[in-house]
Amino acid sequence: MSSHGKQLLSTAELERAACEVYCAAQREGIVIALLGGYALQMHGSPRLTGDVDFAAERPLETMPVVGHLSFGGVKTVTSENVPVDLIVRDDDYKALYEEALEDASAHARGRMPVVRPEYLAAMKMASGRPGDMADLEFLIKENIVDVDAMRSIIRRHLGPYAAHELDQIELIARWRKSRE
Repeated sequence: MSSHGKQLLSTAELERAACEVYCAAQREGIVIALLGGYALQMHGSPRLTGDVDFAAERPLETMPVVGHLSFGGVKTVTSENVPVDLIVRDDDYKALYEEALEDASAHARGRMPVVRPEYLAAMKMASGRPGDMADLEFLIKENIVDVDAMRSIIRRHLGPYAAHELDQIELIARWRKSRE
């Protein structure tokens, strides 16, 4: 269990859940792409998670709705009761998620599209939560992101102030990496 009471899932559980959702989306003709903690794991992060997150062009009709996301989308569960967030942003970050979804679909890794780390970084920065900022620092420290592409995405979707803040985060991340 995590400190928030959410059960952390094994890689096998995450893979089964993601595959179930992806297959349902394919059957319904809905474009989706993996993001969140499991996507970070696919990019090399040791981060654990208790759910699977997807950017989606719209919710899946064949999956039960168990709640709504305040920023757009629905909460659902797989047949094994794994929590899933299907994110369909309807707020200020809608264009960021739509672009990330389009890009992931065009650059699918393997069978299931995964949001590129540069977009994950922008999404993490937009949320501003401490765990998400740690994820952003990980992506920079481990050279997983193309920093110039990430900066461009952040400037375009979050604004020049966020791009300046990213410069500070990058400096701190690089300094911490040099101290390891």
